[in-house]
Amino acid sequence: MELEQILEVLGKYRGYFPREAVEEAVRRKDEITPHLLRSLEDAARIPADSEAEPPYLPLFALFLLAQFRERRAYPLVMALCRLPEKTLDSLIGDTLTEGLPHIIASVFDGDTAPIKAVVEDPAAYEFARSSALRALSILVYEGVVARAEVIAYFAELLRGRLEKEPSHVWDALASEAAALHATPLLEDLRAAYGDGLIDPGFASLTGLERDFAQPEEQVLAESKERHGGLIDDVIKEMEWWHCFHKDEDARRRPPVLPRVEAGRHDPDAVVREGPKIGRNAPCPCGSGKKYKKCCGAG
Repeated sequence: MELEQILEVLGKYRGYFPREAVEEAVRRKDEITPHLLRSLEDAARIPADSEAEPPYLPLFALFLLAQFRERRAYPLVMALCRLPEKTLDSLIGDTLTEGLPHIIASVFDGDTAPIKAVVEDPAAYEFARSSALRALSILVYEGVVARAEVIAYFAELLRGRLEKEPSHVWDALASEAAALHATPLLEDLRAAYGDGLIDPGFASLTGLERDFAQPEEQVLAESKERHGGLIDDVIKEMEWWHCFHKDEDARRRPPVLPRVEAGRHDPDAVVREGPKIGRNAPCPCGSGKKYKKCCGAG
């Protein structure tokens, strides 16, 4: 395939996974990278009031550049995180909560300041902020950022750096603190629960305390396995998506242990193996919340 053909195929939703075009894109990494970077630049400039159909190429660009470990994409990805909720949701859909933390970690250039800026931006979409927060945990598990550094930053968030308004950012903060076994933060977290900043339906204080009572090595090992790592294979990451299999039996994603309470996995929980649920659909757990506000947020 010619480069123009690859970009044309990846630039439009076709109802199937364009495997050949993706394979060619990976093979022609050096040629296609500038075009992928440009697609993210253009996406970050989409006006908040735009009614135009969102471009499709940026979605593939995010995963491809993550697989390429393209550091030049890092500031562009963080700029995308600042897009308004409606724009960002229409642009990358479920990737906002499922793939974005891994994409951020995969293109990370060594400077945590852009991640922290998104986490602390009250104008940014709360799910983009929580994904940025989770990217820090992934960087810890990958040995890129020191665990002590991230725990110290979490302490700053708890002690005044994060606005005192309930949001999913607080929920993610509690979950990630438990996953990192950040025991020095227990009293700060208890205070946050007392102030009503953390949704106990997402991450309960009891579950968090139970995590902290477990051996540190055990919790960290389980957290690393549960979080997953960097993006290494675009096809493996994207091919199973239900949107590419609407007219056939959806390919089933390898079972992933769901999160419950404060980042722990429940051995008795039912593992989802079918196609993923839309983020705006009612949560199947019966909570009455949208999936993105409930189980899908974890």
